[in-house]
Amino acid sequence: MHIENIHKIIGIMLIVLMLYANTSFSEEKNIELSLEDCIHKALVENLNFKSSTLGLKLDNLTVKQEQSVFSPIFSMQVTRGKSEQPNYTSYIPVSSIESDNTNLTTQFGQRIWTGASWGVGYYTTLSESNIETEKNYSSNLGLNFTQPLLKGFGKQVNKSGIHLARLTEKTTGLDIEDQATSLVYNVQSVYWNLVYAREILSVLQLTVDQADSLLAYNRTAYDLGIKTESDMLEAQSALINRKQEVIDQEKNIRDLEDELSLLLNLTDNYSRVVRIIPTDVPDIENIKPDTYKLLTDALTYRPDYLAARYAVDKNELQASVAKNSLLPSLDLSTSYRFNGSGSTVSDNFSEMKSGNAYGWEVGLKLSYPIGNSNAEAAYEKSKINMKRAQLSLEDITQQIMAEIGEAARNLEVNRKKIESMSLSVDINERKLDQETERYRNNMSTSYMVLEYQKDLANARTQYQKSLMDYNLALAKLKQTAGILLRDMNITIMGLHPNNS
Repeated sequence: MHIENIHKIIGIMLIVLMLYANTSFSEEKNIELSLEDCIHKALVENLNFKSSTLGLKLDNLTVKQEQSVFSPIFSMQVTRGKSEQPNYTSYIPVSSIESDNTNLTTQFGQRIWTGASWGVGYYTTLSESNIETEKNYSSNLGLNFTQPLLKGFGKQVNKSGIHLARLTEKTTGLDIEDQATSLVYNVQSVYWNLVYAREILSVLQLTVDQADSLLAYNRTAYDLGIKTESDMLEAQSALINRKQEVIDQEKNIRDLEDELSLLLNLTDNYSRVVRIIPTDVPDIENIKPDTYKLLTDALTYRPDYLAARYAVDKNELQASVAKNSLLPSLDLSTSYRFNGSGSTVSDNFSEMKSGNAYGWEVGLKLSYPIGNSNAEAAYEKSKINMKRAQLSLEDITQQIMAEIGEAARNLEVNRKKIESMSLSVDINERKLDQETERYRNNMSTSYMVLEYQKDLANARTQYQKSLMDYNLALAKLKQTAGILLRDMNITIMGLHPNNS
């Protein structure tokens, strides 16, 4: 086979592959989704939300790390050493003293919530040397206990790390719920905008049909000498403009589908274009908002408000710990031990068991840094942070009150718009019918008929927009009151941080 023929075959194969690839990527996949389907997919598949939920696992691990401070500790150590040093004494008949030591240390201890630490230890040493005729075992079994009496004393101080970690974990849970609420609202917003865009496309396609019908009528009337060429051109121009509006609206729908696909993470392995077909239509829940109840709900459920409350608790705890740091360190320490010694292990244990050899210690240790400026500055900073947290809580409370009032008014306004826009559609339908009849009786012009068609299209557009705006206003009101997820019976990761 000639090389040229081989090149031709390869070229044909590449063209076929390119055509196949283009066909695969241009293939469309239609997916019918209700609003509930979209919300469920977003909460399960949205990549940003998935990433956020991992933060809660990190906080849970941090709590475990803080709790480990109070975990019991067991340790064991074995050492062996040898030493040799010159002998300068005349009564020991060796030139150098050699000794071998083997040490075994076993300890078990724990820190407790009062700040105290206790431990039980067993220590034994086996020593041998060239100046002793026997091995020597020496051991002691002891208990020690140390308790801070001022600085570092008490459950609140010593468990502050755990409490702070748990507050952070709860705050993270609230942040996740807040993100979920925003995600649900964003899905609703894009979904209803997509529904609205498709309804507008239907309205625009109707205006195209109206312009096409008028153009057909004018052409026939022109051929019969009833209408002028200007009437025919005017209808033709309107038809072209309206077709362009349809093209622009189709692009807008594609953009909204892409936006919704991103929220739902509908990639389909990038092999096909996903077309989302919404199955829900805007509903009208005639709700008269009770602003007092909504405010009560907001102060009970809103994640950002609850997080601000936790911030106050967190700063109050930190201030309390910082205040404790101003105190002097006064530590009580006690220990008691049984001692043993002997040339054999048995003699060693017998001596220790008899209790004849023992030792104990009791002591107090007082320390206080001169000036203590570091602790004083830390305490003053904690008080400032606590005040800032309290002011932030007051500020968000006022914001919530303003947001609820605005959301309630917005819902009422959009409910009234639905009524007025519905009436506007009826009026403009009748006006168009009358003007069309006048035109057919040569009492009007093509321009006026096209204007009335445009007025009807605008009225229908505004009516559809009022339906969408009402549903979004209702969702916004529920989001503002912190009940958007609860109203849909949505629980995020099984968390109810506000009830903790």
